[in-house]
Amino acid sequence: MINDIQKKCIKLIIKRCKLLKYFLILSLVLNYFQNYLITKKSTLKIFIMAHKDFENFRYNPVYSIVVDDKSFLKNKYNLKIIYANEGKLYKFKRSYSEISQLYYIYTLYKKGKITSDYIGLNHYRRYFNFTDNIPDIDEIFRNHDVILNKPRHFIKGMKDQYCYWHICQNYDELLNIIKDIRPEYYETALKTINLQNVNICNLFIMKKKDFFDYCKFMFDILLEFDKRHNFTSDEDVLKYVKNYYSMNKNSIRRNFQGVLYQSRVQSFLSERIGNIYYYKNFRNAKLFPHGNYKNENNSITFYSNYLKVNNNKFIMKLIIKKISFISLIIICFLNFFNNNINI
Repeated sequence: MINDIQKKCIKLIIKRCKLLKYFLILSLVLNYFQNYLITKKSTLKIFIMAHKDFENFRYNPVYSIVVDDKSFLKNKYNLKIIYANEGKLYKFKRSYSEISQLYYIYTLYKKGKITSDYIGLNHYRRYFNFTDNIPDIDEIFRNHDVILNKPRHFIKGMKDQYCYWHICQNYDELLNIIKDIRPEYYETALKTINLQNVNICNLFIMKKKDFFDYCKFMFDILLEFDKRHNFTSDEDVLKYVKNYYSMNKNSIRRNFQGVLYQSRVQSFLSERIGNIYYYKNFRNAKLFPHGNYKNENNSITFYSNYLKVNNNKFIMKLIIKKISFISLIIICFLNFFNNNINI
């Protein structure tokens, strides 16, 4: 039998626990809206551009593989595969390289067939070295405008480096095109001629609005470049490069990679166009080293500060869930005693 003192104690507990009901309601509300109040996460998609089969090491669903030929990928991957086997630049898949696939992704975003808050570009062998350990993108973009790979240092500047390795006349044409169709960038283009720290490889993660602006800027210029040369396919670009070699025999030694390599004209130009855009529009870039799949020393890097942020948010979610569950158990238990004991 329960004595009077015990009954009074139970009655007092039940009375006090009325506040627990309101706390339970509040915790349930917080639990329901936690994605908005605590851990609202922006969506991110990183596209891996590939033109041949490769051994994939990334399994995070933010990645999608983009290829222009289904036969390239013979292995089975856990990632979504997008086939960029059509579109305006498909006939330029060599001279544009990964940029032809990027253009296809750009058109899919414009049509609303793909959507995300942030968009990134990696290659099948060049990539941001955080791989599957994706950092907190929202946290980074609170203080940064863009994520880029660490730049490479050119001793004489961006134009001189381009002229040493590629067809120098194309850089002058690039400047003229910018002056004609995007004059607001012309002053920046002149300033970056001597830029020594250059982001190569077209690796980035951008906000969606910046991605749209960046792609429009770059493809406006490259398509105008094609128009002025009457380029309609890779074959046209290859003929153009062969003519350059025949007219500039003294440059063959410096440009030792060969005609086929140099036919990637628009791809080489896109890297410099990208730096012009970065220089003008981004003031604070978050830089990550970029690795090469064949270089095991750069394959994976862990960033503990970002993991700590993610863990803190995870713990908050867990606390809210546990409090809600425990509160519900306590109230059910007390209601049981309240209904079965005559106080």
